Amino acid sequence: MKKAFTLCAAVLYLSACQPARQEVQEITTEPESEPITEKRSFPENLTKVLDAHGGYDTWAGMHQLSYIKGTGESAEKQLIELKTRKVLLTSANHTIGFDGNEVWINPADAAFGGSPRFYHNLYFYFFAMPFVLSDPGINYSDVEPLSVDGTDYPGIKISYNEGVGDSPKDNYILYYDAGTFQMQFLQYTVTYRSQEINDDYRLIKYSDWANVSGLLLPTKLNWYTYEDGKLGEMKNEAVFSDISIGKEPPADELFAIPEGAKIDAKSGAGK
Repeated sequence: MKKAFTLCAAVLYLSACQPARQEVQEITTEPESEPITEKRSFPENLTKVLDAHGGYDTWAGMHQLSYIKGTGESAEKQLIELKTRKVLLTSANHTIGFDGNEVWINPADAAFGGSPRFYHNLYFYFFAMPFVLSDPGINYSDVEPLSVDGTDYPGIKISYNEGVGDSPKDNYILYYDAGTFQMQFLQYTVTYRSQEINDDYRLIKYSDWANVSGLLLPTKLNWYTYEDGKLGEMKNEAVFSDISIGKEPPADELFAIPEGAKIDAKSGAGK
């Protein structure tokens, strides 16, 4: 599985957040051909979470996803081919792509603070929750609820089979509203560099959902510190706009390595 990891290993620490009924934007696109979906089964509680966000079958029928991450000079368009997880990230100063095998950056001498391979599917993975947790090679288990400001949120822990993605030792815990089954929080660990299992969980609050072609997708993510059932300092925020999802795959040549690009090869210690 092509998984995302964290904003920089340092980007944030744990947090938790209170749910609240959120306004849901309605974004519609023209329907295309009827999808052919792979029949899969999931634990009952995860099925209910997926259904609350539009359903696995709807997600599985889609072939491309795009959105703008950030605003102003830092805005970046992200295009993902959902079946192969090929990626094209376009910003003012550089382009990062994944052609299904190699991650590349163009121009080769672009000033980029970090590893393009680490970054290329980072925000997609957080953005596409809970649907990316229906990928193959995942194990599910129930965990103790997360308590935030006196409200308990049931949780589903996700771990990966050996060899799935670049960081199979990552763990995720999805927390959802017990009444609506809508996702509220995500806790996750980062093992990209160390490749060692750890319990250093970060926490994201999900809010400001948009209904895009029948799928509930987030327009804002907030990272918080969390201690003793309370949210603390907000450590980071990501906003998303111009969200589009569709059943027609994007042109394959969009993801091809351009002349002069630099390849960020997979190392032995990470994705």
